[in-house]
Amino acid sequence: EKLEELAMVIIANSGAARSGAFEALNEARNGKYESAEAFMKNAEESMQKAHEAHRVLLQMDASGQVTQTGILLCHSQDHLMGSALAKDLISEMILMYREMRQGG
Repeated sequence: EKLEELAMVIIANSGAARSGAFEALNEARNGKYESAEAFMKNAEESMQKAHEAHRVLLQMDASGQVTQTGILLCHSQDHLMGSALAKDLISEMILMYREMRQGG
């Protein structure tokens, strides 16, 4: 079903984004900022895919095509929100690592 497919796209891509962001954080912790930026770029691309699937899901809901929500849809929303928050916070943490290493 279309809803399950969209939910899985959201889960897979938001999970990839979260993993990439944490890889970026690890790289930044070790002073590897170019590598960290590459991981964050990949994380952003994955988040964009997840957000696109979410947008389609919202359009379906607005047009009355979603009549019932299940645990999978709730789970996908949870993944999306958690990954978005993690990515945003990790971006800030990477900036903090850079500033600390630069002495100010």
